[in-house]
Amino acid sequence: MELWAARRDELTLRIGGQFVREVKMARSWKSDEVSPFEHVRILDPDPSLRFVHGGVTHLCEAFPAFRDARIMQMWAGLMDVTPDAVPVIAPVGSVPGFYLATGFSGHGFGIGPGAGALMADLVTGSTPCVDPAPFRMERFKRLKRAA
Repeated sequence: MELWAARRDELTLRIGGQFVREVKMARSWKSDEVSPFEHVRILDPDPSLRFVHGGVTHLCEAFPAFRDARIMQMWAGLMDVTPDAVPVIAPVGSVPGFYLATGFSGHGFGIGPGAGALMADLVTGSTPCVDPAPFRMERFKRLKRAA
């Protein structure tokens, strides 16, 4: 919290169309209805031209050798992230037989093979290749204070 307070002037809060769409997103649905997760899973957002061109501008300022660089292709996507930037690789206790591997925070390609091996061990009941404790979903539960 102290780091946030010290650097809050570097943050800009913007409420745009995506925020509004997410606020309107269903919070519950029937099992035979399309869930919000299915909509997001197939989402293919357009890149933010302002963001991309701003990045190129900053790149050229920092490294003048890139001043003649041109953008040939762009793609945008969503990044799944957890509050601590560590993925969840664990069974979901409230749904027996359901396992979750998510929140890789952009590191999925690098740690994917290890995450897959850990998930395979968990699903099959084998001895885990690494300690699964740091990846438990329960780490996000808030502790209730004693009154």
